[in-house]
Amino acid sequence: MAKFLVRRVARMMFVLLATTFIALIGLTELGDPFKTIGVRMQTPETRALLNSTFGLDKPLLVRYVDFVANLATGHLGIDFKQRRPVIDILADVAPNSLRLALVALAIQVVVGITLGIIAARWRHSFVDLVITTSSVVITVIPLFVLGVWIRNALSGVSVFGWAAFPLIPRSISVETTWLQNLILPALTLGFGALAFTVVMTRGAMLEVLDADYIRTARAKGLTERKVIFKHAARNALIPVAELSAMSLGALIGGSVIVEAIFQYPGVGYLFVRSLAENNQPILLVVTVYSVALFVIILMLADVLVAWLDPRIRTMD
Repeated sequence: MAKFLVRRVARMMFVLLATTFIALIGLTELGDPFKTIGVRMQTPETRALLNSTFGLDKPLLVRYVDFVANLATGHLGIDFKQRRPVIDILADVAPNSLRLALVALAIQVVVGITLGIIAARWRHSFVDLVITTSSVVITVIPLFVLGVWIRNALSGVSVFGWAAFPLIPRSISVETTWLQNLILPALTLGFGALAFTVVMTRGAMLEVLDADYIRTARAKGLTERKVIFKHAARNALIPVAELSAMSLGALIGGSVIVEAIFQYPGVGYLFVRSLAENNQPILLVVTVYSVALFVIILMLADVLVAWLDPRIRTMD
């Protein structure tokens, strides 16, 4: 197990270093960030001073080494627009993205696994047909289209007099709670990834239900409930657990499309606004930390799966 962990950590570090370098190169292609931040910053002298102040006049490799060295300390630079530390800006929006990711994942896992088990249990029935067909239909709908449809259909709708779904685009004069902001993007993300969980759970359950040890368990007189949940589900859910961890990593990293559609105050929406402003410190930090969260959670998923099935350790 120790060698397995060492290999996974080494892979993670390589991905992070490569991502940082590629992101830094990509940002240099966006041009001088101070050409678009106000009339007072348009003169060449002012731009040169700002580039020197923020270290943008240094060679690419020097900036890469400086950024990597600062990642571990939390010194992530200063925002170009507000002149605030980037870490403070991230601290304001990261909890919102985490909350969104966890709620969306809960919808995806709970509903998806339940529907997948039901479809496998009553295979080739009308119930199975409805579940699998609906899953395929949801899969082929782009997330952007699903989000826009949900926004247009539900934004501004009240439930028993309560403005459950605030109007989008938002009005500055209208205050909303975190729950109001959360519901629609969480439903979009949860149902957008629901189909993969349903299909994978159903396929894994069908494979396990035909195994010899399941037939042995039934021959011993165990109830179907014990056979399904005690014997079949544990092995069938191994690939589903890995998929869920990957989904969580991607969601926490910032669902840019969904957060932009619903103007949700999270990391993804911050990234979109920073991209429009060419705010390079925020763009770089969000990119690197999103990838970092993804690969870390993916590594933890690999460890979990290896713990559930020791054969995987020897196959790596």
